[in-house]
Amino acid sequence: MSKLGEILRAQREKRGITLDQAAADTRIREKFLKALEDGDYMSLPGAVYTKGFLRNYAEYLDLNQDELVVLFHQERGLTAPEPARRFEPIKPIIKRPFIFTPAVLVPVAVLAAVVLFVGYLYYQFTSFAVAPTLDVYDPPTDAIAQDAQFVLKGRTTANGRVTVQVFPGPLTVADIRPESDGTFSVPLTLTTGANHVVVEVLDQSGKVSRVNRSILLQPQVAASGAPAVALTLDEPQNGARYENTYVSIVGRTEPSVNSVVVNGATVPVSSGHFEARFFFPAGPTEITVIAQNAVGSVTLKRQVSVVYTSAVVQVFVKGGEAWIQATVDGTIAAGTGRLYKDGETATFTGKTVAIRSGNAAATQVTYNGVYQGTMGQQGQIAEKVYTAQ
Repeated sequence: MSKLGEILRAQREKRGITLDQAAADTRIREKFLKALEDGDYMSLPGAVYTKGFLRNYAEYLDLNQDELVVLFHQERGLTAPEPARRFEPIKPIIKRPFIFTPAVLVPVAVLAAVVLFVGYLYYQFTSFAVAPTLDVYDPPTDAIAQDAQFVLKGRTTANGRVTVQVFPGPLTVADIRPESDGTFSVPLTLTTGANHVVVEVLDQSGKVSRVNRSILLQPQVAASGAPAVALTLDEPQNGARYENTYVSIVGRTEPSVNSVVVNGATVPVSSGHFEARFFFPAGPTEITVIAQNAVGSVTLKRQVSVVYTSAVVQVFVKGGEAWIQATVDGTIAAGTGRLYKDGETATFTGKTVAIRSGNAAATQVTYNGVYQGTMGQQGQIAEKVYTAQ
């Protein structure tokens, strides 16, 4: 008897199973089961069928199928098959959820704070280090004009404050507030010949941008060559000298003329008569008066000299109301220490003149004929002292 047969029979008898019962349970013919137990391989069908019977019978008897198949091959003189490979199932990778713990949260918070701080510093640097944009697009370059009335146009930062000066003169137009899109327009009155225009913008950080333009005014003249407009200048006299005071400009022209231009500033004409007062800087000054109508224009000039031995301070309120108090040589000037309306002006003369304003942005100052600009920001309380030179 073969060893394989002994194992099968011993296990069957151990479990108390008869051969016919095993045949009925496994549905394998009893003669084939008996042949397996007897080792009578000649009575069995081919090796493939026999191995199938053997596996089923081994499973029925709760024996190791692979070991019995190997033993079957050994007894039959066949090459033993390779043992079946067993594959272990791949264990799934379990991703642990990211949990914010103090050990993680603190470095993240510190890093975020550093990034925000660096970004803030960069924003502040670019805001304060970069000058405001300023684009004067009319005129885009130096230009020639035939009309003394000219509108300068440009674009800048919306929160900037624009100042325009025209030389000779100078004519100063200050505290121009751009529109919400940054555009601005400034009416100018040009004088015959070259007009040098300086446009400046001051932003909230105190940075200034500047653009220069040269506009040459060449007004039309009457075809006959005779003066197109009658113009008489009664004051000032040529060569006159003025000390610590304004220069009176008085003259006459034709009723068809609505205004004349004095050193770039417009002076209204009423019934052919005009009169204005100007504070000019110290030194020799050329006064140019231009009258113009539809036919043409005419220009008259006077040479005067201006001297300042005291501090002459002219204050004018523009762009709002302002409480103003002036102190001249240690004494509060009469009529000051009150609220000045938009458009009011006042002049103070002394060795020392102190001006105190409750709304610095609306308070503009000219000192000894030189425009000083506004005294400060909107709503700011400011005080400045001017002394004789």
